Amino acid sequence: MITKEDCKKLYNYYSQIETTESIINDLEQFIRESEANEPNIIDENYKSYGSIQICIPYFESGKFKDGSARVFNIHYDAALLVLQDHVDNLRKKVEELSNRLENKK
Repeated sequence: MITKEDCKKLYNYYSQIETTESIINDLEQFIRESEANEPNIIDENYKSYGSIQICIPYFESGKFKDGSARVFNIHYDAALLVLQDHVDNLRKKVEELSNRLENKK
């Protein structure tokens, strides 16, 4: 029998896949339109804007802490690789869970 938790996991996996693929498509379109010119990340007033960022949570004693550090101006190619890898890993999880559920019958 498929549990409510299994359904939640599948929904979340598919939702993340859909969202991430949309981000990939938007980023690829932006790259084409901007001719891959990466924007400057800090304006003359030292305000951050534009660019791709990675947010890394703080850790302490093997657990997440409040707050995070951000890395700015991630290269587009690197971002696309990370995003595609995320989709690939989620698809593997969907396949594994689907196979497990099929074998439960």
